[in-house]
Amino acid sequence: MTGLEQDPCTRVHLWHDLSAVADARRALVHDLEDAGRDRRSIEDAVLVFSELAANAVEHGSPQGCGHVEATWCVYPDGARITVAGDVDEVVGEKVRDRFRPVAADQYAPRGRGLAIVDHVCDRWGVDVDDGTVRVTAQLAFEPPAED
Repeated sequence: MTGLEQDPCTRVHLWHDLSAVADARRALVHDLEDAGRDRRSIEDAVLVFSELAANAVEHGSPQGCGHVEATWCVYPDGARITVAGDVDEVVGEKVRDRFRPVAADQYAPRGRGLAIVDHVCDRWGVDVDDGTVRVTAQLAFEPPAED
């Protein structure tokens, strides 16, 4: 090995306030732009991140220190976005049942987030371990256009 490779991942802690999601979203855009991603790839990744992070901040239980942890890794061919937070002990393993895309009524003001994530991502899933729920989504990017 000739040198250390740059870590493609960024980890942030989001306090239970939706303004924290906006700040993290700007950082994600910056990382994707630095990686030379096209506008569509950036918009898709930001949409997925926004849905997962906002849901975790709004509906999740704060981790022991009062935050949700978000991580994104930007690779040449795609990105992985993970959002993790504590699970209320009463809900426990049943939390997986809450992570299913549903067809929202056209007049419903909410409820489309996971259907959007399911449509945009190549794959996504939920893991529950020791009181922490972790949602991970993977997106594939089109190869960059050659000049």
